[in-house]
Amino acid sequence: MTTTQKVTDTQIREWKATGYPYKLIAAAIAEWAADQERGTVLPDDQFWGVEASPSTFKRAKRLLVTQGVLESNDGPFYVA
Repeated sequence: MTTTQKVTDTQIREWKATGYPYKLIAAAIAEWAADQERGTVLPDDQFWGVEASPSTFKRAKRLLVTQGVLESNDGPFYVA
């Protein structure tokens, strides 16, 4: 069973169009998360093949928490 996509394809296209690294990362994570089961732990930052600072990845993950794609309970991020 997969999760329901909480971010629309339009939002993902808009994020990619901005060129902002955190939004590009968020788009990649959101696309990946759409095919994952709830509770699946997010892979480490190197998995995404994007060179960015840890704070950039954290910003992308926080964006996805606000969108309902990811969750974190004082531990690793996982699919909501």
